[in-house]
Amino acid sequence: MPELNAAQRAVVDGLLTFDDARPRVDHDTVEHIRRGFTERTQWAVDALDEGGQTLPVNKYTIRTALQCETRWQFGGDFSWNVSNAAGSVAHRAAELLLVGRLSATPLDAVASAIELMCEDNSGFAAFLDEGPPARAAAVRADSVTHVSSLVDGFPPLPKRLLPRTEQSFQATLGGRTVLLNARPDLALGRPAGADARSLLVDLKTGTPHQSHVDDLRFYALVFMLRWGAPPWRIASFYAPDGSWTAEDVDRDVLEAAARRTSDAILRMTEIVCSHRPPAITPGPGCTWCALAETCEGPASLTAEDAH
Repeated sequence: MPELNAAQRAVVDGLLTFDDARPRVDHDTVEHIRRGFTERTQWAVDALDEGGQTLPVNKYTIRTALQCETRWQFGGDFSWNVSNAAGSVAHRAAELLLVGRLSATPLDAVASAIELMCEDNSGFAAFLDEGPPARAAAVRADSVTHVSSLVDGFPPLPKRLLPRTEQSFQATLGGRTVLLNARPDLALGRPAGADARSLLVDLKTGTPHQSHVDDLRFYALVFMLRWGAPPWRIASFYAPDGSWTAEDVDRDVLEAAARRTSDAILRMTEIVCSHRPPAITPGPGCTWCALAETCEGPASLTAEDAH
């Protein structure tokens, strides 16, 4: 491994701890969480199966269904802007440098990432190509800043950790009635042997938020359901200041993830199968919701603020 700077050494010693012993997998806990989660979601599985329907579940649908059911039912409110485009490009470029071992400057890595993303995503390509030149330039400039912070603060990863970027994994309920989909930014170690060897990390270009914790706990739950062994740690690494938040995965973490995920599954299934009208829950998300101009939520939120 190349010589590390002080920030990278701190990440190795405090977060990644390459050479430390890992906790043993508690298979009783795994079975307890699996059984409880299956029991709590059985009604949803049966209702969906009876209607011949499949329910895809990921971090976004869980978050949205729990925040505002109407926004979840509407779906499809994503649109590209300079901020999320730069964040996505920075992630792809950092992956090329940290895991793909691309020998390039952040500027060149960003150019390569943009080229790959334009090939894979026509919407992203149109956002860059069909907008004003200043917008594309801002995406490139912000991306280079983010990538520089990531690669200067996060250490190179040894091959023995089998680093994977954006590895998708899936667990199912009721055959394939409920599909739980997870895709962390970075996965290290294999779910094999008696020890919990895996570490899941999300790379962030913004500031800490509770949703980051919830998303990682969901990843840990799906990882456990998929391979029968949870990761030993989940973490978010924040590029701007090189800080991180981390949790070692134990029964409490998995129980919290299972409760939150099952609550969302039951809500979504009630709306899909029982035709219960979705609730409107005014909140900060109203500001950027695609329904903001027609939904009564923003108006009621404004009225509450006035009082």
